[in-house]
Amino acid sequence: MIKTIKNLFLLLIILCVGACTPNNSNTEPDQPDQPGSENIVILHMNDLHASINNFPKIAAYINQVRENNDNVFLLSAGDLFSGNPVVDQYAEKGYPMIDLMNRLKFDASAIGNHEFDYGQAILNQRISQANFPFICANMDTESATLNQPKAYITLKTKTDFPIIVLGLIETQTKIGDRYIPSTHPDKVEGIHFPYYKYTTEDYTNLKTDNNLFIVLSHLGQGSDRTLADTYDEIDLIIGGHSHSVISSPYIQNKALICQAGSSGNYIGRIDIKIEDGLVISKSAKLIEVENLSETDTEIAALVSEYNNNSTLDKVIAQNLAPFSNKDELGSLMTDAINWKVKTDIAFQNSGGIRSWLPMGDIKIRDVYELDPFNNEVIVFEMTCNEIRSLIKSANFGDLKVAGINYRYLGQGEIQLENYDGSLLDETKTYKVGLSSYIASAYTFDHTDEGQNAFITTAECLIDFLKDQEEINYTGVKRIFGESN
Repeated sequence: MIKTIKNLFLLLIILCVGACTPNNSNTEPDQPDQPGSENIVILHMNDLHASINNFPKIAAYINQVRENNDNVFLLSAGDLFSGNPVVDQYAEKGYPMIDLMNRLKFDASAIGNHEFDYGQAILNQRISQANFPFICANMDTESATLNQPKAYITLKTKTDFPIIVLGLIETQTKIGDRYIPSTHPDKVEGIHFPYYKYTTEDYTNLKTDNNLFIVLSHLGQGSDRTLADTYDEIDLIIGGHSHSVISSPYIQNKALICQAGSSGNYIGRIDIKIEDGLVISKSAKLIEVENLSETDTEIAALVSEYNNNSTLDKVIAQNLAPFSNKDELGSLMTDAINWKVKTDIAFQNSGGIRSWLPMGDIKIRDVYELDPFNNEVIVFEMTCNEIRSLIKSANFGDLKVAGINYRYLGQGEIQLENYDGSLLDETKTYKVGLSSYIASAYTFDHTDEGQNAFITTAECLIDFLKDQEEINYTGVKRIFGESN
């Protein structure tokens, strides 16, 4: 009898120790479903922009969440490409992102504006290689190269609870009477993009009392809030495009609005509880990837393999002084166009300047990070008034320049000057080099149709840096005056 009591006492101690041991994993402890209830975990990222270095930690976290939960779904809110030459300059442009996302078992991705950067034919190829669907409701590709994506998908939990996921893309760029996403207009030729608010109305009937209606949005946080205020049917908006770090996701009208920064620095986690087929609670937070300790060794090896690119690591020049603003960087980039293509004047838009060149060694990969879009140089013969028209078509100081200075005089007047301060000859025409993006997306006067130089702006810069060997653009300024 005494022995039996001792054994029971020892058993109680063991059980107590097991129950009181802290959980040191990076995920929440398992929450077993009760009769009639079900827990759903949605993990999400957005605007990865070809960043792959965090994938080993991301994969390890996702694996742990899946081990501890029955219903785990993984979503991307778009912009997978453009920003990392390891991905963007790969033989099959963009494929490393698709490969890694397949291995992490994504359930769906919205289509972002930068999905078009490689062109529609290549996007078709990447979509065909994905083991997950790309979705977008406000896109009609009947007259385009791109295959028509599904507007939405339905995911199911273990008990067949339906989760409707609707995809949307931003259309913030106006070209003539047409609205398109923020990309090179030629890359979306033939695609019609209906206004996202009107399109969403066509799908709100999918919402029922016993399902979850999610918008997977590449609209930006401001438009997400507008959408939530417009439609009571939306339960959840998983956002992208604005790169918003929403550390404390919030309820707008009836929708929980979430967004997870960019570049894989955060994983969004949404926890939803279902009881008797009804959503009774939803909460969300961000997981900072830097703070995660575990890595997936298989994914780490694959990322290392993709990063091992001797061509991109080749040093082509020395930078003798740090760049402090986009005027300096833009001056370098436009100097490269003038030097390579033998133009008199060149322009570079600020939005096409995507990173900074480092001090010291400049590698080929640094140039492609600075200028990732593969825009070709288009050469125009332009008068001074046509050049002024181009400058006026842009925001103040947007167009960085080489070959001239320009000065805002007020009342919409612009003065064109040589570097020594003398005025340009108004009777002459000038050879002007523009990126194909500026040539297509900006509205300006020009009688010349323009000639393609069949070289990208990035290639011009690479060749220029090789020729110069050393650069110092400290204090270079070619735009003067004040905005009105």
